[in-house]
Amino acid sequence: MRIQSIRLLTKNVEQLQQFYAQLLGLPLLDRSKDSFTVLAGKSYLTFEQTEDADENPYYHFAFDIPQNKMDEAINWLSSKKISLNLLPDHSYKTYSKTWDATSIYFDDPSGNIIEFISRHSLINEVNTSFSGMSILNISEIGLVVHDVTSTMEFLKSNLKLDAYKNNYNSFAAVGDENGLFILAAHERVWFGSDKKADIFRTEVTIEGGDKGTSYLGSYPYKITIK
Repeated sequence: MRIQSIRLLTKNVEQLQQFYAQLLGLPLLDRSKDSFTVLAGKSYLTFEQTEDADENPYYHFAFDIPQNKMDEAINWLSSKKISLNLLPDHSYKTYSKTWDATSIYFDDPSGNIIEFISRHSLINEVNTSFSGMSILNISEIGLVVHDVTSTMEFLKSNLKLDAYKNNYNSFAAVGDENGLFILAAHERVWFGSDKKADIFRTEVTIEGGDKGTSYLGSYPYKITIK
């Protein structure tokens, strides 16, 4: 599974455009008064102004970076005055033996929990200096649900996706190393933050499988397969 694009809501279109296009240096492909789109490696990231004045949307998503560039990415973020989020073990970088991946986390101005992840099983080393252009793709998008197990079964049966690695009643990953839906139970604290997972409109376009559009029950989640 590959994530072609994600479309998310925000209260801060202008701030986020400056963060992603100027500070992180991602190519700005489209912009209007109420939305913008940047290119993150091979994926498209769009933010749209929420119409609900009382809503303050935030999400978790991950960018893949070359597996030999994590330490350089940390230094690069520091040079941009972007602070890493402290993890439960009081470090800023974590390694998952199960996933064979190293991750760091930081927030954008809207409180989105961004992850840089290096998947060591993928052959994607580069020799160039790290920058925003080193981002390879969007590899994870969080979907917050009330019943993780039933949602995982829906994605498996309807989108022909597989469960990935370790899964629990409050957390599951569906897809593969190239792209994952991260299913989190409502109000479960997102790893790499102190924020409780909440439900906000999300649109995702993926590659692979039978073409079409699916909606996850009553959730505001639209998944298109191209």
